[in-house]
Formats: sequence, structure tokens, C-alpha cells
Amino acid sequence: MVTDDQVVAELLASGLGDWVSLHDVVWLCTEGAITPVAKSRTLRVLERVYSEYLMVPGDLGESGFDDWPQPNGWLARSEADLNRLDWRPMGDGFWLRLTERGLQRARRIGQS
Repeated sequence: MVTDDQVVAELLASGLGDWVSLHDVVWLCTEGAITPVAKSRTLRVLERVYSEYLMVPGDLGESGFDDWPQPNGWLARSEADLNRLDWRPMGDGFWLRLTERGLQRARRIGQS
């Protein structure tokens, strides 16, 4: 099983090339098996990338990527979106973009 650190590193690496879909987050965290433990892991990983300010959630809009306001509500909103999609986003749901801090960490990981 992949560790949370490895999942975060993979999300950051993916973010170097493009915004990261909710589907990618769920797939990496659950390895295709949506269980209570996998759901908990997904939320734990999201909380980590949010609290360490590595990635910002948002929606794709006409102007590109629209960050969600109010960082203190990101995890609850993420969980609500996942529940609404029955934990199978399949291209739906929010996206994540790297912050400057996330970009720097992704580059450091890539160099090691």
C-alpha cells in the first residue's frame, strides 16, 4: 500500500503539469476500493494538502481556475462534494491547483 506521503508527492507531481482532478485524488487514495478506511484516507490527504497550503481546491470556470473562498471550510465542502458524487467523481467535482509552496515542494521532490 502506498503511504500518505507518497500520495501527496504524486499529487504534487501531477500538479506540475496541470490541475489535478478529484477523480485522481480519489483513485490514488483508494486504489480503486471505496471503503470507510479509504474515504478516511482521502479526507486526511486533502486536509494535509490544504493545511500545509500545498494545493487549493476550486472549480473550472470561464476564466480558468476559480479558487474556493474560505480555506477553513475547504475540507467540509470537499467531503460534501465527494458524498454528492457517491465517492465516484468520474470527471466531476472540484479540482486542485498547486500553490507557490506546493510548486516549490513538487520541484524539490522531483530533484531528489
